[in-house]
Amino acid sequence: MDHNGSSVMPPQSVAEAEALVQRLYKVATAKTVSDINDQLLRLQHSAEGWQLADALMSSDDPTVRFFAANTFTVKLNNDGPKLDDDTARAIQMRLITWLVRSSRQGEGAMVIRKLCSTLTTYFVRSPVLWERPLTHVGLSLQTGDAVNEQNLADVRAEHVSEALDGSLLVILLWFSATIADEVSKVDTNSSAHAKIHQQMEEIVKDASSILATAFRTRDPKVRAEGLKAFLTWVNYAQPVWPRKPESLQHLRNLVELAAQALVDPALQHDALDIFRDILESYTSFFQPQHMQLLGRIVSEHVQPKLLQALEEGDPEGLPYGQMVIAFGVANIQDVVEEPQTSESAATIVKLHFDILRAPGYPGDEDEIAVLSIEFWNTYVEYVNDTVFSQNAGEPSPPWLAYAKSALTQLVELLWLKMCTPPANIAKEWTDAEHDGFKEFRLDATDLMLSIFVCLGKDMLQQLVTLITQSLNNKQWRAVEAGLFCLNVLADNVLEDQAGEDILAGIFNSSLFRDVGDFTQTIPSQARRTAIDVLGSYGQYIERHAEFLPDTVRFLFASLETGLLASTAAKAIAALCAACRGSLTGELDGFLQQYKSFLDGPTSEPYTKEKVIGAIAAIIQALKPESAKVRPLLSLIETVEKDVQLAMASNASGDHELAELVGVMALNCLASIGKNLQQPEDVPINIYDDDEQTSSVPSFWASGEAQGVQQRIVGCFSVLQVLGNDGDAIEAACQVLRSGFAETEPGPFVLPASVTVTFLQQCSITTPQLESVLSTACILITQHSNSGSERIPAEVTAICEQVASFMQQMGNSNLDPSVAQGCIDIFGRLIPCYLHLLFIAGSTLSHQLPMILQFTLQAIENQDIFPRRSAADLWAKLISQLSADPQGNISQVIQAYGPQLALSLMRQIGGMGQRSELDYLSDPLKALIANVPAAKGWLEAALFSNGFSAVTDRVGDAEKRRFLSQLIALRGNGRKTKELVREFYAACRGTVVSYG
Repeated sequence: MDHNGSSVMPPQSVAEAEALVQRLYKVATAKTVSDINDQLLRLQHSAEGWQLADALMSSDDPTVRFFAANTFTVKLNNDGPKLDDDTARAIQMRLITWLVRSSRQGEGAMVIRKLCSTLTTYFVRSPVLWERPLTHVGLSLQTGDAVNEQNLADVRAEHVSEALDGSLLVILLWFSATIADEVSKVDTNSSAHAKIHQQMEEIVKDASSILATAFRTRDPKVRAEGLKAFLTWVNYAQPVWPRKPESLQHLRNLVELAAQALVDPALQHDALDIFRDILESYTSFFQPQHMQLLGRIVSEHVQPKLLQALEEGDPEGLPYGQMVIAFGVANIQDVVEEPQTSESAATIVKLHFDILRAPGYPGDEDEIAVLSIEFWNTYVEYVNDTVFSQNAGEPSPPWLAYAKSALTQLVELLWLKMCTPPANIAKEWTDAEHDGFKEFRLDATDLMLSIFVCLGKDMLQQLVTLITQSLNNKQWRAVEAGLFCLNVLADNVLEDQAGEDILAGIFNSSLFRDVGDFTQTIPSQARRTAIDVLGSYGQYIERHAEFLPDTVRFLFASLETGLLASTAAKAIAALCAACRGSLTGELDGFLQQYKSFLDGPTSEPYTKEKVIGAIAAIIQALKPESAKVRPLLSLIETVEKDVQLAMASNASGDHELAELVGVMALNCLASIGKNLQQPEDVPINIYDDDEQTSSVPSFWASGEAQGVQQRIVGCFSVLQVLGNDGDAIEAACQVLRSGFAETEPGPFVLPASVTVTFLQQCSITTPQLESVLSTACILITQHSNSGSERIPAEVTAICEQVASFMQQMGNSNLDPSVAQGCIDIFGRLIPCYLHLLFIAGSTLSHQLPMILQFTLQAIENQDIFPRRSAADLWAKLISQLSADPQGNISQVIQAYGPQLALSLMRQIGGMGQRSELDYLSDPLKALIANVPAAKGWLEAALFSNGFSAVTDRVGDAEKRRFLSQLIALRGNGRKTKELVREFYAACRGTVVSYG
């Protein structure tokens, strides 16, 4: 053999092969290990592999014997199906001989298990049917040598297994489990493997007899292995025998014997895991009598152990809890519907209550409580599904009253379990324990949502009562847990008018006065959750303005506290947005509080942005429009101060502070603009068209109002020092966009020239240039809508600037995001502003060839987004041919159509990505439907060298067939896309041929 430069010489004898295997397990370099592996794999795949494996089984080294068994496996996998019958039977006997011999010589589990696996491979890969492998191996183990398979006719597996001592019976159980496990991986739908699975229906008879023997022995090791083998057979049966009850029954008959391990202290934990596994994954395996048996075991044996573990906080109670949970979920119908007549059902509900009553915090020492949520989710889901599937007028099920009572108890237990630990306990927790507790609270509140569907306002009343009682007793962790639940239920509660009066119990209480009194010692978490409640129930407070003073005072007080500032700012924003109409009378006070807040330590970018936006929302609700000027200028003044500070900081060399303050100023300005927008939930006046508002000059066109806009635009001066800061550019774009969304004049509805000037001040290297281009796109789109003012001069200026960007880039590869933005600008010209490109003698008309060439190059760009935009532009442009009296578009298509056809064919021929084909089909459909010359262009493209350079997998006949079918479809959308996908697959070689 040629060792091909390897550092390891090929072995020339069995002894050298043995030494090579031993070298593999010694310390060596990675290259040496790789070279050894290569040599050994060659040996295993060689014709001499059978003899080598047999010879190496005699080695004194167990690692060598393991390698030998593995070599048998490799040979069987590669050559097994090609063996003749006599050779196959000889190998079978040899493998059994080695298993028997190894078992007699005290071989370790590693090699024995490998031999069991090898025998299983023989069973699967041999051309000769092995009818009774378990009994065959069992009898051979009993007699001490491999027996002939013909001697098994009258042998019963039960007698064979009973005659084996414990160690040999364990080996037979290993073999049994291995067969079930390995055959479960064999495709059940393959005709080649049908006989194997059919044979398993016979083998299970012997397997069940052997398992029964194992379960009757007194040896705990044998019984433990029996349990494992039993589970493996059940796992095999689940997907394979759903309609084979006679085969399944052999395993079901073992349940009572196997269940005895559940009451055996030596085997109980293993048995609990195995029965829990089956309950969770294959509930229907157990028949009614089995469930009754398991129910008795849970009541008489599992329950005492679980209660003791819960009382003592013993983590060893976990498997008992998991068994109770699994049994409850598997029998949920009985648990819900028969709690007063079924002993096991009553026990399950009681134990789940006991789990939640146990001391400890979920995620820390109480893992069972976390797992119990699964049972209660299943319980509530069953109740809700049953109740809501009833027909109208149908009486409630008799068990519903008990179920509601149980769920009411559950709400209180969950509430108590969700209470946060005292600080001295929490500070000792690891990150994993903190995360575990948070996860439990989230899971528990999800469960609360499901319970609310069943209990409704009764549950809301229960929570409010628990909160107010805890508040009276100053039990702040309990108050916080209740508020946490209330917060999660907000969307559901606010949908139901019945909850209005109940919520008053919270808002009429001293809660917000107490948490707003920072002289009281109250956990920060309680104050933070109270803030969240205000944000969530803004709609309720809007309808009950009497609660606003206490809540707003609390929020502004919290704003000055470091740990609460961000949460408070977020809640202030939500509350003011929801209650803007009710807070206009408090506006002057808010402005004064905001100015005081700006001088405090919690005045940070996030909090400033949220609070200034909240005050802007109140300003939006003022009537008439002129009333908005004074408070709005007061807010803008604070922004101007930040702009001045940023410019002064930059001048003094503190560029970091200049960037921080300047970006913050623009973000605050954007927040003002966003919150001054008309709320989405304002009623629409269906008589708007009948009102003669157009004859009444808008206030925002007056000189006073224009002064406001000049102050807003003046804040953009900060870009003189932050023009290369991407965050500043993005914030400025947000300011401009805030006016685009308005349908009526307003302070942020700025002249189009402002956006144009902003774009013109950018260069190709401006960071976030794509955001500026996107903003310009939106401007063009807004002024293309029906009834909107047309702005041809501004659009022309935008296009000229964008064309200069294209010219500087040369092609879209330089910056794909900017290239896409540029192409999108020209796509937005269609149809309202398309004529601007063809004005004779204009700058744009001279730039047009460069623009069109840029878009064609983008179609062949590696980046998908410029390609999509370019394809979309050409599809729209071609579709405008029917509205082209001057023939300008026709001239463009005639000039660039052949190149467009080639670019599209190259992409469809395999250069493009499959996900892009629908986008590329659009201009292709437009060409075929609108341009008679398109057929010739496409034919020339398909037979060009440019297309041949992409793919040689389709011949001339396939190309002609594709083209004729394409033309015949005449731009039919769905069918064209299907045809393109088929041709693409042929060009890429993912289908055999096209046609």
